[in-house]
Order: sequence, then structure tokens, then C-alpha cells
Amino acid sequence: MNTSDINQMLAERGNLCVSIVVPTYRYRRERMQDPQLIHKAVQNAKQLLDNSAWPKADIQKIVQQLDAVIEKIDYLRLQEGLALFVSPNLSKLFLLPFAVKEKTMLGKNFEVRDLFYYNQFLMPYYLLAVSKKRIPLYRGEGSNLYEIRNNDFPKQYEDEYEYVRPSLGKLPSPGLKSFDGDKSIVQETRHIAFLKQVDEVLDKYLKNDIPFLVAGTTEQLANFENISQHMPQLVGKISGNYAHDAVHTLSDLAWQNITAYIKNSHENLLLKLQEDIGKGFAVDGIRNAWKSAKEGKAATLLVEKDYQVSAYIEPGDESRIHLSPPAGGYEIITDVVDDLIEIVYEKGGKIVIVENGELKNYSHIAILQRYV
Repeated sequence: MNTSDINQMLAERGNLCVSIVVPTYRYRRERMQDPQLIHKAVQNAKQLLDNSAWPKADIQKIVQQLDAVIEKIDYLRLQEGLALFVSPNLSKLFLLPFAVKEKTMLGKNFEVRDLFYYNQFLMPYYLLAVSKKRIPLYRGEGSNLYEIRNNDFPKQYEDEYEYVRPSLGKLPSPGLKSFDGDKSIVQETRHIAFLKQVDEVLDKYLKNDIPFLVAGTTEQLANFENISQHMPQLVGKISGNYAHDAVHTLSDLAWQNITAYIKNSHENLLLKLQEDIGKGFAVDGIRNAWKSAKEGKAATLLVEKDYQVSAYIEPGDESRIHLSPPAGGYEIITDVVDDLIEIVYEKGGKIVIVENGELKNYSHIAILQRYV
């Protein structure tokens, strides 16, 4: 998944859009429930379509696309959530590596917040697995790792130095170091030099402050940290020996480290929000956030992951929302938070979706403004 997927889905606004998000299980015992859970959600969507006033031709096409997409699901690869989006013009399926709230929605736009939440963790990064013999480098995106295989990596340590045992003569010399001890010092010195070579090659990859992780034993991690020129870009360490065939294990551990790094950056934004609210540079609450976004003031939208609320707008006036039906005519927005996310994104603002409860002192949603 990437931002182009999101842009394609946002372009479907105004068409019939079906959004299905289902919690799934990735482990064998619970995984047997997945087909039934997904089938139930799809049947619910079909029922909503049958009861809707959309053109029958559009409904029929959506139903056909739903049936075609679920036939392609590989139930052995499911993670913690599945998101399915279908309109007359497109169908998309995403496997989500985080817990989701079940929802089936029908409307004039897609329910995209789970994709925005996922997208914020999809920053590119690198992972270096340090060992005494073989050092692979992985390119990462989200929970996926891809080993780089070229003239640079994997680096293979080859000790071509031939160490000559010192001649002791007939009598031992008290000033002569032991052979094993002396050899160990030479080997360590040569391996440190090898790590420095690896670190120099990293220059080619760690451009534009791209973050990276390093994995290895405690000793190897310490040796690399002592010589590396890239420590300001290091965002996490993974302890263990992962020099050979460890991509699946490393993927899970890398994902944990990257999510922790991103969530830490969210904590810094929450501190900024606290300061800006006091200075009048930020607003909170769904109605204030909507007004700020519509006026183009939103630099950054912060919202809790599962915060959802319905709202009402008066015909011809989308500048403000009501949380209860206004007098006269009105239109219902089933999930005004999702619409607000799209508004801020389309006006060039940043979307930051935090964990539930982290914005409880700000009515679950806030905006850092470009100007007052």
C-alpha cells in the first residue's frame, strides 16, 4: 500500500463506495474463523446495497466485484485486519498488521482512516544485521523486509591474514604474549576494520536522514555503535544473531521497532499541541477542527484511531457542522471524522492518527494551525 492507493480511492468521491474492515487472525488455531468472518461482512454489505437507492446497475457491478475479490484472498497470509474497498471503477484489498475495529459502510466515499493510520508507519528504513562473518542489509517498509543483494551487500568477512605462531625456543620467555591471546587481538582489530568498511558503504543508502535499525549480539551491537558514523539515524536495536535466513523473524521485530519510533514522534506532537493550545495556535473538538480545516488553516490533524461521530450540515453551507439535527433541511455525514481527514489531506495538511485515549483532554481530535 502507498499514497497512490489512497489518492485513487479519494478520487472515487461521489460514486457508490463500499468499505469493509474486518479483524482477522494470523495464527493457526484462530485462523479457521477468518473465512466465516469475512463472508459475514460481505453479506452484510450486500444487504446494505439491496436496501439502498443506488442505481441497480451500479449495485450489480459492486456485487460482482466483491465476489471476485474475496475469491483472491489467501487466508494463510492474513494478518490482524483486512480492508476491502469496492466502487464501480476499482477494487482494492489490504492486509493490515494492526488491530482494527469492524465496520461495513456504504456511501459516496471510502472509509479511509485505517489506511491513513497504516500509511504513517510505512516510512522507508534500513536494517543491518551485524555478525562476525556475514552482514546483510535489508530495505524495509512497514512490516516487510527485502534483502539487498548487489556488489555492496551482503558483506562477507574473509580473514585472509595468516598468523605465524611465534617461536618460543627452548625456554619460555616471560615477556612473550601467548599465541592464542595475540591472535585474538589481531582478529578483533581486523573485524573492527571490517565493520568500518560496512559503515562506509552505508553512506550510499542512509541518505536524507532515512532511519535505520541494527541487529546483532550484544557484543556485535556494541562494536558497531563504537565505530559507526550513522548513530544519529539509528532508531532501534534488535538483540540476537540474524545473519542467516532470518527475514521472517526480523520482519516482526523491525515492525515493532518502527512503530515504537513513530509513536514516540507522536508523543512529541502531543507536547507541541499542549503548547500551541495555550498560545491559541491550535484548536480542539470536532466542530472547531472542521471549521479550521474548511478555512485551510490545518497544518496537522491529530485524531484518535477509532474516534467516530456523526454530524449534520445545512444545504449549501459546509463551513460548519452540527452535532444535532438543525432546523430545516440537512444532510447527515455518517462519519464526519473520515471526511475531515480527507479535507485536511487534500489541502496539503498532515494526518497523524494516534492511539485511543491519547487526545481525551482535547475531545479526541485537534488541529495544529498554519496561522490563526
